[in-house]
Amino acid sequence: MPGWQGERGSRQERGYGRSWDKLRLTILQRDGYLCQPCYRKGRPTPAKAVDHIRPKIQDGTDDPDNLESICGDCHLAKTTAEAAQARGVKPRTQYDAHGFPIWE
Repeated sequence: MPGWQGERGSRQERGYGRSWDKLRLTILQRDGYLCQPCYRKGRPTPAKAVDHIRPKIQDGTDDPDNLESICGDCHLAKTTAEAAQARGVKPRTQYDAHGFPIWE
């Protein structure tokens, strides 16, 4: 689908090329392949993604201290909240009794 990336650019243009793939693996290994936001809540959950704690758009860097392993649910919740905040909208994410995000 042409143009699906809009103004974001390609994966490589946004800094997610081969060196990112290597760094991502390093962070996943460092964090024991566990989602760090879930782990902090006492809920060990497998992670497949690595996220910037301080987003790149807010001058976050690829420094390992600014990166953490994250599960799909937490990544979606965080990304949604950040996008809402950027638009000046309060996010509506709700959580179940176990602390997992609820998607409507």
